[in-house]
Amino acid sequence: MAGEGDFDRKVLWHLIRAFRPDTKIVNIKDKTSLREADKELTPRIDRLRKLAQAASVRSELAGIVVHVDLDLVNAEEYEKVRRRISAELRKNFACPSAVALAAFEMEAWLMQFPAAFAKVNNGWILKAKYQKGCDLTKIHKPKERLKEHAWTPPYLESDAPRIMEKAFGKDGKLMQPDGKNRSYEEFITELAGW
Repeated sequence: MAGEGDFDRKVLWHLIRAFRPDTKIVNIKDKTSLREADKELTPRIDRLRKLAQAASVRSELAGIVVHVDLDLVNAEEYEKVRRRISAELRKNFACPSAVALAAFEMEAWLMQFPAAFAKVNNGWILKAKYQKGCDLTKIHKPKERLKEHAWTPPYLESDAPRIMEKAFGKDGKLMQPDGKNRSYEEFITELAGW
C-alpha cells in the first residue's frame, strides 16, 4: 500500500482488512505522489514496484493499493488521471491494483459514514446537507467543510483513521454508506475484484 500521507494510508488499511482479511498489508512509507507526475509517472511507478517487491520478500505480492488525493471535483480530470495511473500500474505490476483516487480528499469518503464521526466524538454530527444520499464526490475541500462544523474538539486529519475504524460494526462489517462517492465506490469495486 502506498500513497501521499500516513493518515490516508491508515484509512485504507481498515478498508483493505475488511475486504482482504487474509492478506498481509505492507505500508510503503515512501511518499508517492502520482496525480501531477505526467512525465515522471513511469519512473515513479517503477520505483513503487521495486519498493513493493522488496517489501514482499518471501511472500507473493497479492495486489497494490495506491492512494492519490485528486484535489479536484472535475469529472473529466478524474477520469483522465484514473485511466493514466491505472494503465501504468497494470503495465508495471503482475498483480491486481486498486487506485484510491479520492476526489477531492479522503474526508469525502469518511463523510459517507456520519455515524462513525459520532462514535469518535458524540458531538461530531455532520450537517444534514452532507447526509442522506448526498453526492460527496462533488464536495469541494471536504476537510474545510468539516472544520466549518465548529466542533469541539475540532476535526483533525489525524482523526481520519479512527473515523474509518468506527465505520465498522462489532461484527467487523462495514456500515452501509449514508452518502455516495464515486471514487470510493470504484476503489471498493477494484479491491473486491481481487
